[in-house]
Amino acid sequence: MEWGSWVCCEKMAVLHGGFLLAQKRSEPAKLLEMKKSDWATLGKPIVNAVREICAGEAGVVQGPGETRLWQKKVLAYVWAKLLNPTSNEPNVKEKVDTESDQRWKEDLFFPAESMIPDINHTVLFELVKSLGASEVFVELLSALPAGTCHLEVTRFVDHVLDGTTDEDVATFLDVWWEALKLYEGPRDEIVRTFGDEVKKYLARASDVFCRSSKRIRLDPDVSLFPSISSPGSSSNLSIPCLFLHGLRKMKARVTPYDYKCSAITKLTDTLRKSLLSDGAIEHSAEVYLQKLSELIVLGNPKAQTLPVAENFVRIVKNAERELGAPYQKSAFQLPQGELAQGIELLAEIFRSWAPEIQTESKKDTNIERRSLALYRTVESLKCLNQVSPLIQNGDMIPQNTKEILSDFILSSCSFVRKCDSYVSLDDAATVDKVKMSVAFAIINNRMERHAEVCEIFASTPGWAFAESGWLNCLERNGEVFRSTDVVLKLAGILKDRSSCTATAQSEVKRFKNVVLDCLSALPLLDKNKALLGVLHAYGGQGLCRDGGAMKEWFEEEVNMVFNCITQSETVNSIDKAVTAVVRVAFLNPETTLQKMCHLAAVNLGAHRLFSQILKNLPALSHEDDRSSEGINILAVCLLETTVDSLATAKAENQFLEFLTSLMEPGEMIDPELPRPLLQPAQVVKIFVLPYLTGGDSNIVFPLKLLNRALKMPVTDDGTKEHWLLACCPFPLVFALSQLLDRCILCWEEDSADMSTRVSIETKSLLTQTLEMVCDAVEQIISVNPETWSTSVHWLYRKAEQLDWTVRLCLKSIFGGHFKFEVPATLFEVCDLSDDGWSPLNLPQYGPGTGLLAWMECCSASTHMMDQMLSHLIIDSKNVEEVNMFSKGFLVALIQLLPWCSSSEWKRLNHIVRSLLQRELLHVPFTLEYVHYLPLLNLQPFAHHLQFSQLLLRAFQLICSHGCSDWLPPAGWTHVARQCASSMSDILESVKCKLKGLGAQNLDANQEALFVIMQLFLSRHSHNGHDAPWDL
Repeated sequence: MEWGSWVCCEKMAVLHGGFLLAQKRSEPAKLLEMKKSDWATLGKPIVNAVREICAGEAGVVQGPGETRLWQKKVLAYVWAKLLNPTSNEPNVKEKVDTESDQRWKEDLFFPAESMIPDINHTVLFELVKSLGASEVFVELLSALPAGTCHLEVTRFVDHVLDGTTDEDVATFLDVWWEALKLYEGPRDEIVRTFGDEVKKYLARASDVFCRSSKRIRLDPDVSLFPSISSPGSSSNLSIPCLFLHGLRKMKARVTPYDYKCSAITKLTDTLRKSLLSDGAIEHSAEVYLQKLSELIVLGNPKAQTLPVAENFVRIVKNAERELGAPYQKSAFQLPQGELAQGIELLAEIFRSWAPEIQTESKKDTNIERRSLALYRTVESLKCLNQVSPLIQNGDMIPQNTKEILSDFILSSCSFVRKCDSYVSLDDAATVDKVKMSVAFAIINNRMERHAEVCEIFASTPGWAFAESGWLNCLERNGEVFRSTDVVLKLAGILKDRSSCTATAQSEVKRFKNVVLDCLSALPLLDKNKALLGVLHAYGGQGLCRDGGAMKEWFEEEVNMVFNCITQSETVNSIDKAVTAVVRVAFLNPETTLQKMCHLAAVNLGAHRLFSQILKNLPALSHEDDRSSEGINILAVCLLETTVDSLATAKAENQFLEFLTSLMEPGEMIDPELPRPLLQPAQVVKIFVLPYLTGGDSNIVFPLKLLNRALKMPVTDDGTKEHWLLACCPFPLVFALSQLLDRCILCWEEDSADMSTRVSIETKSLLTQTLEMVCDAVEQIISVNPETWSTSVHWLYRKAEQLDWTVRLCLKSIFGGHFKFEVPATLFEVCDLSDDGWSPLNLPQYGPGTGLLAWMECCSASTHMMDQMLSHLIIDSKNVEEVNMFSKGFLVALIQLLPWCSSSEWKRLNHIVRSLLQRELLHVPFTLEYVHYLPLLNLQPFAHHLQFSQLLLRAFQLICSHGCSDWLPPAGWTHVARQCASSMSDILESVKCKLKGLGAQNLDANQEALFVIMQLFLSRHSHNGHDAPWDL
């Protein structure tokens, strides 16, 4: 520390002058030999000089902090003079004169010591008493090593006991109180420097007098008080013991009743702190603030008129130190061996003084002094009474001392009841006003327990806007209000005040911004908890539930937020987007979600960003208990969007992707928050079942959504059950089966009810979805088949009214309960056993329709296709039988083609290739221009040519005059599209074959080119005139 800036200044000259004047008055005696009785005469110049130094320049108002700073500097110089062994011992001084040059550089106190004459400890102690500088004295004392500290306190107590006066008692009690309030924390620069210099003095003294038996060798690194972790240690260096013994000796000289109250208070708090060193019981934050306010009102009657400025802050800090003293964890504790003596002394002086305190306090006309003294005593006794059971059950004091303590507690309770009425507190309104100012001061200056006071601040609606300081405090200290509970409490005040006409709306808007800023600064988990809190407290409309100004502010902010999100080309940070959405969702969660869902459907690409945002805010999928439908707020908004915003296919597809993303698991933010935002079961129940089972004409979107939900990985939610179990699986299967049954009407234009038709384009999606549902239901049944027997039979009876091909799709559910039921004519072309197959006599399947039934079975599923191929009855060696089969195959193919979905048609394509490979299907073909070409090997491409020829013949038959009114234009388009897809597959197969033969094989290249040419030429050459076979 740079002390030179004030060591040689005019203030030190004033101090020097005061000491010189005192020294002049003391002659022929010296200040080194001054007695306590001499201070009234000799000390006056010193005190006046110090007060002049502390007062500052004329006309300049100096605050208490500056005054205390100068007191600390002066006392540090005086005390350093006393502790420096080279200052007051002539022999040593002579020896070190030669080292003066070195001391100018190393000893920060050397200039001041040279200006102060030789003095003794009487000067220091009397100066402390005259200045009322007990707090400064204890601060400097705390910087001394333990041995020196104990020696200095011993000297102080001896000084006080020498001719004790009321002022000595007051000083003794003040020093004791300040030592009790002291806690181990960072020291200021003056105290720290003072301690460092004293350690140097002690080290030098140890070197100079190392051989002297009269000196104790001191360790300069020893701390002030005995360790808090060893309360049972020796009392040789215990500072509290010195105060305890000092009080025992001076108790007869403590005469004013308020001093007696103070002595009882100090001793009670010291005992309580020592007895409960490891388990101190603090007041709750509300009680703490109340008592702090009462203490300030009693000690400073005009406190309610003080602004929250430096003076008031100092008052609050002093009250805070006083109230927290018994609870602060510090080393100021009595050793265990002294506890019994302390309790006995307390019981003794209380028994002696209590009647006098009650009598004298009644007579005292100074109500303020009486109230403060009694308040402190009563509060200390109350606290000791509260913790006495813990002491009685412990083993820190012997049994006879416990009995003394019990008697003391009993008598003190009566004393407390009587004296409580003598404490004169102002009306509750005044205390509450002071309490608010105290809260401001604690928060502004980050004092002890300021975080808890913030909660009280936010929990007291009566303080809101009571004065300008309230909002200013909130704006200035927003960072300490960043907790979920506090934000929610402030939100409650904001909601109430937004509709209150008595409060200026401009101030409420400022308040709203502060609350949202605090919310924005919370971690993501706490943001979600805050949103949950708003939803629980106010429902989906949040703080805008009652309309008014809050609704207007929300509309301004929500438009700005979503414009920024959707109009920016790239989002720099998802965290910023999440925070922006949280701000508006906190005001009105439901409307915010509605806006997001709408934009996710209509804004190109917005669904990806909004799904990311929502995955970070799982609280918005909160299930509102007040909802009659039992669905969460997010699902409600999504459902509204499906009704209002899906006007185009693009919007529908984008919204489908949005919903799919919400079903995917997001990051684990909190185990208590939903993950994913939408469970597949929830999606099916809300978005699918009402449309599929309710006869709605728009089934494509629900089907797509069900398909996506079934593709989601099944997560273990602890129930070990498939989520589909919650979605009425058997009615769902039947509803899908009904839709599939209606596909037969896809080309019926004159149908009375057009809404009952299912388009051929939807059939593939429908069959795939039904297959997935059946697989899931099969899994459910397999866990406990007996449980589901009734449901399976119910489904079978319901399915009897449907087409037989639909029931084939349900065989995985029926399992061993029922056989495959197929037209009886199928048995004519297949060797099917009676064990697994049952014939149906269907009128529409007359003689010769077996091959049609066989082909329908093939198209139903891959499993059924394999079975049909394996059970087909045909003699490949019988040319006539193969020819007849081939002609029947072509007819069946034509009959089935218009009603095949793309997946079914691909299975039939596979059937064609398989039959061609097994030479069970005969398709004659001719080659165009082949006589103009060199000899080519077309055998590898024979099946490709045959397949294309088969398609050509089928297309020619369908396009013949006899079939012209068979299908509507949309049906013909579908047929053409199916044939074109098959041709594309054939061409792709030729390319693959060519790759297999090798790119360097020139003959293979020529052959492939010729085949491709034939695929096109044959289509143009026939032109629909030549029949392939005689049908």
